[in-house]
Amino acid sequence: MAKKTVSNTELIWIFHEKIKEYDDCPAQGLSIAVVPMPDVGWSALISPKQRIAHPHCAKRIEAIQRQLREMYVLKD
Repeated sequence: MAKKTVSNTELIWIFHEKIKEYDDCPAQGLSIAVVPMPDVGWSALISPKQRIAHPHCAKRIEAIQRQLREMYVLKD
């Protein structure tokens, strides 16, 4: 299946929609950045402070990232 090309803004929105499904992530106030990465295409990042405050949520973001990387490629 071909990957859909999306902007980083669209990917961030998709992340926030998926995170809403889980109780271990804050509903608001979670800052996610999607940045291009040469070896894997793109990566979702949260601040170290948020990673420490919400370790279960950080693991969820990593799992969602693996799932979304199979479906989406970041626009140039």
